[in-house]
Amino acid sequence: MKNRRDYPERVNQMRFSEENQQKVLRAIDKPSPKNKSARRINRRLTVAAMGILLFTIILFLPSMEHVIAKIPFISHFVKEEEQRMEEMDSIFKEIQLVLDEQGMEIGAAGMEGKEIKVHIMGLTEDSKDIADQIHNRLEEVGLADYEVKVTAYEEGEMDFERHHNNKDIQDSIALQEALTNRLQQEGYELMFPVQVRINDVEGIYMNAIVPDTESRLEQLEEIMKDEAKVYGEEYKLSIRQVEKVAREQELRWEKTGALRHISSALMEAEKYPVTGFAHSFHPYPLQIKVKTSLEVNDPQTSEIAMEILNEIELYIQTDEGTKSIRDDLYEVKVLSKDKKEIKVK
Repeated sequence: MKNRRDYPERVNQMRFSEENQQKVLRAIDKPSPKNKSARRINRRLTVAAMGILLFTIILFLPSMEHVIAKIPFISHFVKEEEQRMEEMDSIFKEIQLVLDEQGMEIGAAGMEGKEIKVHIMGLTEDSKDIADQIHNRLEEVGLADYEVKVTAYEEGEMDFERHHNNKDIQDSIALQEALTNRLQQEGYELMFPVQVRINDVEGIYMNAIVPDTESRLEQLEEIMKDEAKVYGEEYKLSIRQVEKVAREQELRWEKTGALRHISSALMEAEKYPVTGFAHSFHPYPLQIKVKTSLEVNDPQTSEIAMEILNEIELYIQTDEGTKSIRDDLYEVKVLSKDKKEIKVK
């Protein structure tokens, strides 16, 4: 056990050491004439550096605004659309789970904004509280912002099978497969899948599209006739040729979905007066036409048209999903209200 009589002495020693400690610290902190000069120099250098930095920021601001202005609008739209589709997928999965529990089936469904319409097969008066059940399920999974409307599904007066003879459908599929195999065996390169229709109106219709370099067109016609004779004597043949380079470009763009994204984004954007969108891969290269409600004589027309062109170019050259088409040749035209090309400066 410690002796109490030792405490006063220890307290005095502690006070003494604290006082000395403060003196030592003050002595250390007190700058010498040499240190004062060094600190003044450091302050001046810091102020100068800050001045240079501020001047650089001022010079850099216009280019920063340029970069900010160049955030791809179409890419942003595509990401939002992907998120919306994922949410829609989740919503309809939850709806299907509720209907499965009740032994019901969806006849048709759709969504517009925050309103969901579900047409249910076999819906009766006794089961109309199903809308509340669906809403409760969506609320449980954090999707309560949607309004659900449920109606009975009314089947159309005639469906596809009633319009078409089943034998004609089967014969069409069989002839299409036979003709495709025969042409491939003969070394024909098909630019598009072979099309075949057999019905009472057209008889036998066959369509084959080959490269513009293919010279065996008469032989191709004879092969088509030969394959068709099993199914009848009345036939209509359609043989077309397209540029192979154009078809290859078409396949690349189809994989990216770029044209669908561009048209959807521009048509839905409130800041752009876009009223329509058209494109053609044939002849090569790709031609894109953006239809607007702009007046040719409006002084802002050229500026807005240039903005639209820049948005399309920026999307194609920067979006992650368009890498495969960045080096492709294509031409974009912005059309006025009277369908004239708007010349940009």
